[in-house]
Amino acid sequence: MAWHKFQDFLVKYRLAELPAMVCFFGADLYLRKMLVSALEKKIGNGKKVERENFYATESSPENVLLAGQTFSMFAQEKIILVHQFQAWTAKERAVALAYLEKPNPRTVMVLVADDPPVDYPRRKEYKKWFDNASTQMEIVDLTALKTDEVKAIVNDMVKDLGKRITSEAADLILEMVGTRPELIFLELEKIALALAENKSITPETVHELVLGNRLQNIFEFTNALGRKNVTRSLQIYRKMRELNPGNEMFWFLGILNMIKRHYRILLEAQTGLGSEQMLRQVMERNKIFGPFRKDYIVQAENFSRSELLKFFDQFHQTELLLWSSKIDTELISTITDSSLLIENLIFNLCRTAP
Repeated sequence: MAWHKFQDFLVKYRLAELPAMVCFFGADLYLRKMLVSALEKKIGNGKKVERENFYATESSPENVLLAGQTFSMFAQEKIILVHQFQAWTAKERAVALAYLEKPNPRTVMVLVADDPPVDYPRRKEYKKWFDNASTQMEIVDLTALKTDEVKAIVNDMVKDLGKRITSEAADLILEMVGTRPELIFLELEKIALALAENKSITPETVHELVLGNRLQNIFEFTNALGRKNVTRSLQIYRKMRELNPGNEMFWFLGILNMIKRHYRILLEAQTGLGSEQMLRQVMERNKIFGPFRKDYIVQAENFSRSELLKFFDQFHQTELLLWSSKIDTELISTITDSSLLIENLIFNLCRTAP
């Protein structure tokens, strides 16, 4: 038993017999969906598989173990998913592992656990439990994807959607959205619908369909932040929130990624101030077109390097809290709405902006 990368696990168990218990370590819903689909295909071998879902916040490990030992009434094979596995205490997780002592030969148990950010205060203790458990069960690490691995997944997504994508367009998607496959798929799905019969996804397509009005909103948003106009900043942010009510935490992370990207480009543009050639290279490298280029240059002139770097400290702390709130129930009791984290960031940026 051991830790596995996403693709390595799929390759290994395409031919090998499935283990009685598997743990998915990581929050990405797209990768989880792909793994569950692959497991069901393998388990069922063309036949129906019953899927039973439990949530650790609502179920005891004893109830899950009982379900694991109960044969399905609707299909020969069964897969049991235990979501939010991290919500159980270490002792409760150990009880769940008892399933391995006498597993049901027609049932596979899947434990689904989120992964906190690297500097989550109790991450070392939390991760250590899974490291120890990896001697007893297979763990699929959904957090260890490199850029080229994500691009390979993007190509698979596009193929499944009946489209083609250029390497440059895939790079731009990752730049705009980040490397979380779940967020990338949401954008690619929208692109595929907008393209209709058109098969090719180009950088221009990504710029138009992924950014579009969102980019204009981000520019208005960051311009308001730069002017220390907290009222206008909050108005634009709340407008964007109203237009995108779904996806919850991942929407907030997407907004944070867009803001981080904006200020990173400002940091690059600031380095090139005074050199038309360097500024042009910065804009071309970041796929900034038309009048937006002038906006970036004007904004870059309004900040010092130290001020921009302070912003990144704020971004880091906000991202840490967004992720930690999924793991730390005590933090959830004090921060009940991820939107408050973003609004708090807005207040802080307006307070520290020049």
